[in-house]
Amino acid sequence: MSSSKQPRRRFVIGLFLIAAVVQVLYRPAQCSSLIKYLSTEYNLSTIYSIIERNQIANSTIHLRSVTVFAPHNEAFLKIIKQDNDDEYLPCYHITNVPMKLEQLGKSVFSELDGNPPMWITKKSPEEIYVNQAKVVYHLANYEHNNTNGKPQVLHVIDQVLQPLRMKKNSPQNVYNPNAWEFMENAEYLDLDSYHTNTFLQRVQNLDKKSVFSNQGGHTFFIPVDEVANYPKVRPEKIDVKVIDAHIVPDNVLFLGPTNEDEQFKTLAFTDMLKVFASLSKAEEGDKTKYYVSSDTVVGDGVHPTGAVVAEIVKANIPVRNGVVHLISRPLMIVDNTVKQFIESYKDREDSVLHRFYEEIMNSGGDFLEKLTAMPNVTLFAPSNAAFNDQSIQLYLTNRTYIRSLLDLHIVNRRLSIDDIVAESIDKRFQVPTEVPRKDLFFNVVTSGKNRTLTLEGGGVNATVVQANLAATNGIIHIIDHVLGIPSSTVDRKLATDPTLNETNYLGQVSSLNDQLGDVQKRFTYFVPRDFAWKRLAIDNPSVYKKLFMPEYSNIARQILERHLIIADKVFTMDDLKKDANNNYNLSVRLPTVRDVSMYIKVKDSVEGYSIEWRNEWIHVHRSDVRCTNGIIHVIDKVLIDENDIEVNGAIATKSITALVLVMAQCLVFYYFN
Repeated sequence: MSSSKQPRRRFVIGLFLIAAVVQVLYRPAQCSSLIKYLSTEYNLSTIYSIIERNQIANSTIHLRSVTVFAPHNEAFLKIIKQDNDDEYLPCYHITNVPMKLEQLGKSVFSELDGNPPMWITKKSPEEIYVNQAKVVYHLANYEHNNTNGKPQVLHVIDQVLQPLRMKKNSPQNVYNPNAWEFMENAEYLDLDSYHTNTFLQRVQNLDKKSVFSNQGGHTFFIPVDEVANYPKVRPEKIDVKVIDAHIVPDNVLFLGPTNEDEQFKTLAFTDMLKVFASLSKAEEGDKTKYYVSSDTVVGDGVHPTGAVVAEIVKANIPVRNGVVHLISRPLMIVDNTVKQFIESYKDREDSVLHRFYEEIMNSGGDFLEKLTAMPNVTLFAPSNAAFNDQSIQLYLTNRTYIRSLLDLHIVNRRLSIDDIVAESIDKRFQVPTEVPRKDLFFNVVTSGKNRTLTLEGGGVNATVVQANLAATNGIIHIIDHVLGIPSSTVDRKLATDPTLNETNYLGQVSSLNDQLGDVQKRFTYFVPRDFAWKRLAIDNPSVYKKLFMPEYSNIARQILERHLIIADKVFTMDDLKKDANNNYNLSVRLPTVRDVSMYIKVKDSVEGYSIEWRNEWIHVHRSDVRCTNGIIHVIDKVLIDENDIEVNGAIATKSITALVLVMAQCLVFYYFN
């Protein structure tokens, strides 16, 4: 064998050795039985010891065919140990039929007393859940016969399965109840001291027992009687349709495998009333909290449109016909004003709107009274995370400034997501706020079933993270930024605003944008919006086409420089208007980067500001969009004339011709010398 082939051979042998090691590390060892494997695998020692101590589980696994869903040791570290774990956990992780992953149906029956089911969710062939726990795919489908020749299968899972448990010393046993039997016998069940008597009474009074007894697999959201810091709901508000809104039929929704914000039809979804439910989570302090929302997209005279959110206080309780989640309040019921909705967060320090409430009170509190006086209002409420942004902390010390900014978050009409989508079909939707001349501008991005709503107010882009929260006098949308407090530089604002794509592109290819991130400078930039560039494409398509050619990037830069002022201060539209009025000819000189002596006129009307350039009045679509290092005025026309292209185009043509001649001379010299 040649010496050149030996390194290749060593490399191939090395690969085989690595593969062998991987097989040893990541596949179960070939033990004589499944129980033997559990006893020798260190990372499964906890579930093995629990099974070994339980006489029924131990006998079952030695004598019968089984499938074992085995949590690894790390899973047990994430739960709080309970005195009756040895009684409940071993048999709830075993079923008496050997099944590989591909053989699993919608549920399997456990060996726990009453044979309560374990519910299976298959999101893909490799992403499979048992109740809340995810199957560790590369440690699944281990098959072996026990000493009696019975086939057995093992799947490793990442969480400990938690069955429904009885209270300690309970005088009555309840085995494998359905959702109705669960409520009926709640006093005997270990539900962390929660009670469901009020909801149970309404279900009985309205004869709705059957919807909780239906066979199959469903999801039940059951309100508890009272949770601290959550407003109570009058029991008579819980009617037949409200009860139906607490059930998602034919879907067993454990928190782990369920997509966040995916909407599911509830039992209240009919031809005349359409109510969805969805799950979400939020980080509050060092805890992750889970929530369910009912979203009434088509209401009636009794049930208004909008979303109602409840915290899931005890989740993932398996029952015979699905899963139960205990929640902090009834869904679908709207009985609080916008003011009361905000005030409900005052004592919940880690809750999503606690900081918003604090800032309102720090600025005087009259903002809440203003909300009360408005019969139809939409409030865009910044989340805790929005107020915790380090870049805005200096602004928060100015209480007068913050009070004026709060009005930027109010629209004097009801605006649901569907309303905004409908208004945005043919145009970019904008609405006035309670701050004069300050509108909110909306943009809706749809991807499959998901819709993302973004808005801009006072130069700040925000995303709606929780929408359509209903109140008796309006709607609340929770957003991820405080409007009106700049948090991005001019270049970042261009890059993130969906209506300024064309100007941003030309600024990038011409390198003009490179300087717009300098926080030591102050920029005033008249930015043509995409509408302005489309207008240029219609009026002068050849000019538009040339500007977007790479070889004309230097010309594009010069044109953009006409729109840009770099000075020791920024110029608001009000500043420019005052300067113009102080001049005899009502014009103001703009020291732009390109034109040292460019003059404009400014006028103010009901429609907003306009500027006059070369005898044409141009509407300022958005004025005073503040950034951390400057200000942007969005305009409806590009400041350009044909000479910009013709003169520079001729120069460019001459330069190219000269370059071609030089290259030709070089070629002649190369071939003939």
